[in-house]
Amino acid sequence: MLDYMPGHIRGNLKVYQDPISTLEMESLNIGSYIRVSTSKESQKSSIENQKKILQEWARINNYNHVKSYIDIRTGAYKNSRIQLNEMLEDIKNGVIMGVIVKEVSRTSRDVNDMLQIKREIAFYGGFIAAIKEGYDSRADSDEFFLILHSAMAQKERKNTSSRVKLTQLVKAREGKTNVPLPAYGYKLGEDKATLVSNPETAEVLKLIFTKFVEEGWGQLKITKYLNGQGIKTRRGAKWSTNAVKTILTNPVYIGATCYNMTRLIRKPDGTQERFIRPEHEWIIVENSHEPLISIDMFERAQAIIAKRRENDNREWSADRKYLGSGILHCGICGGKVYGARYRKNSKEDEDSYYFRYRCDGRNGQCESSMKYWNMQELDSVLIELFKTIFEDQDKLRQTIEKQTAKDNYDPTLIQEQDLLRKRIEDIEKAKKRQQMAFENEAIELEEYRLRMAELRDEYQRILDKYNKISEKRSKTENLIAKFEKIYISVREVLQNLENLPIGMKAELINNTFEKVYIQSDYGIDQIVYRN
Repeated sequence: MLDYMPGHIRGNLKVYQDPISTLEMESLNIGSYIRVSTSKESQKSSIENQKKILQEWARINNYNHVKSYIDIRTGAYKNSRIQLNEMLEDIKNGVIMGVIVKEVSRTSRDVNDMLQIKREIAFYGGFIAAIKEGYDSRADSDEFFLILHSAMAQKERKNTSSRVKLTQLVKAREGKTNVPLPAYGYKLGEDKATLVSNPETAEVLKLIFTKFVEEGWGQLKITKYLNGQGIKTRRGAKWSTNAVKTILTNPVYIGATCYNMTRLIRKPDGTQERFIRPEHEWIIVENSHEPLISIDMFERAQAIIAKRRENDNREWSADRKYLGSGILHCGICGGKVYGARYRKNSKEDEDSYYFRYRCDGRNGQCESSMKYWNMQELDSVLIELFKTIFEDQDKLRQTIEKQTAKDNYDPTLIQEQDLLRKRIEDIEKAKKRQQMAFENEAIELEEYRLRMAELRDEYQRILDKYNKISEKRSKTENLIAKFEKIYISVREVLQNLENLPIGMKAELINNTFEKVYIQSDYGIDQIVYRN
């Protein structure tokens, strides 16, 4: 029989495992998905009950239950659930053929999210079944029933959310808190709705403000001090500068309750972004609980933060100081080299700084705990390096070819690519032999289809590997083409490179280098060019 399959698509076809074909199969490997909203003890018993119900359902219906996927406190959407994504990966890899849930709402209470999950499962050849609704995706090709069940779950979620939100708004207007974990320095009162001073942490809170406002400490110094004293955050973790800043800017410490100032909006990719609400929607209740600091100290803290932010913007954004930011690495330990500034001990000019590069030796492999380079001197080294490379076009090409020679001339890669090319040719010959055998009636139609499908699958796998190696080996030519383009654009400014605006110099250098390894004596140890 004539093969009517067009040649340009014959080798690109994959065999799709239609989930409907599994309806009559027995002992299919399946998993169960369980999601609970909190990690409370009561929810733990719910998890065990759901596991028993789902496993028993699988046994009665002649399925082989191999794994339970459990997400706790993960939010409403797919992208934030680790176990759900692991389940999808297992379906993709054939570990399980389907998944069962107690009810549709246990998977998602969002219509779009539920449809995305179902379609991804179906694309991998799997199915999803919900016990409560008697739903099976294999019997719902147009997704009507799934949309119906999901819409009802979404409506219930919205109604529940509205009821909870209304209760929280009422509590906020009464000056009561809506958070189960109070701000550092406070604890919940006997009514579990008002904030009272926590004697174990309130003094630390006051110390943070005192160090910052009265003694001029920065957030980093406060962070190091707290960690050095073994003091933990409210969650029992180490302090960070962000945690300190959150405290310094939180009006809760002057006795104010602030609520309904922001909202989360779901983005098209399923993640959420926080936005500020219109000011008329804010709820602010003053003197709702005992203040831990005075209004005067709080306002002084905000003024200091604003002044430092203004200084930082002036120093760092309007006139970028560090040319090697993001590309410099220590030639000894390989760690990143950071820009840093240090205030000069000058009574005449309190806002005068030294600018340095530094290696903190954070990986413990460096020759010293801290190394410094003069910013101007090291930036000059980078400028000279750039000029040296681009002044000679032939040398530029040789330098790039030397860096990428391993990919281009690696004997192992070349040998592997030759073997793959030979296998592709063998598969093409085998396909022709199968076609001739079928035309000569040496094999039946079913056998011919099976063998051709196997050959097409192998052909595609081999071709993918071959193309990846080709892409890897072609990096050299692509890189050379890119650098020659840069060469043409910069050759006119090379002689005047030092006088270009800092932003333009930074753009040229960052487009050229991915990593530059620097020695203590300012020598260049190694260069990695940006692809």
